[in-house]
Amino acid sequence: MTRLPEGIKMRFDHVSIAVKSIDLAYDFFQRYFPIHLRSEKTPSEQTAGFFYWKDFHLGGFTIELIEDPPRQDGFVNKFIARQGEGFHHLSIEVNSLPPVLEALKAGGVRIVDEQKFDSGAMTAFISPRSAFGALIQFWQVPDFDAPQNPIPRDGLAHFDHAALAVRDIDKAIDFFSRYFPSRLLRAKHVSNSEGNFTLAHMEVAGFKLEFLQSPPHAVENDFVGRFIERHGEGIHHISIDLKDFDAMRDRLKADGIRVVDEKSNRRGERQFFVSPRSAFGTLIQLWDGI
Repeated sequence: MTRLPEGIKMRFDHVSIAVKSIDLAYDFFQRYFPIHLRSEKTPSEQTAGFFYWKDFHLGGFTIELIEDPPRQDGFVNKFIARQGEGFHHLSIEVNSLPPVLEALKAGGVRIVDEQKFDSGAMTAFISPRSAFGALIQFWQVPDFDAPQNPIPRDGLAHFDHAALAVRDIDKAIDFFSRYFPSRLLRAKHVSNSEGNFTLAHMEVAGFKLEFLQSPPHAVENDFVGRFIERHGEGIHHISIDLKDFDAMRDRLKADGIRVVDEKSNRRGERQFFVSPRSAFGTLIQLWDGI
């Protein structure tokens, strides 16, 4: 069985969101979340085409916004035309990419958009067809082991996890265990709160992924099944813990931002979601407390 070669180091870098306007999307996040700018809006050209990107830190993690120039038939606009604005890919930095790609290809994993740069950096993507609907980017970082600038942590928010909606959690866990440095945080189980979904948590390259699956029995509100039927497997939401939970919720509502699924679990922990209709195609889960 093909597995990750020894000596490979990986670390999660960012979640990328495809938007029609970086300026509008950034304004939304800046208005409601305690973010810290990482890089200004920057032009970039890769094998996928010319586009713009801008990223920022939120709760100890990085979010990237990507945009095509207006009226350009680029990969971002094609994605938005097909699926609407929303989560585009997950990005992982790696110390040596060639042996990773060799292992993935040997295991039948589909690799796309391989590219090398004069700096010594390399990039490639695992196709969503091979990764449960998620597009996963690798970046080979020439100075991987050099000291990293710490991501700002202000105590106001904590980026907890990204969630993937999948048809089979066991197969997803096996895939990520095989090709990524990972460990299971919580095994597959039916949600204790409502019982209308199955979930598991896994640390992958230093970041927590949540896997969501329909429950083993028929339920009235099978939101995972509806999501997969409508969009296919893929990134479902991101989850953030907030210090000023009530103030955030009240401000969002006062500004007409669509807030949905306000509830508490059996432990009394409160949550709500910002609807994709108000958040550039992204579903954002917010929890009370850090």
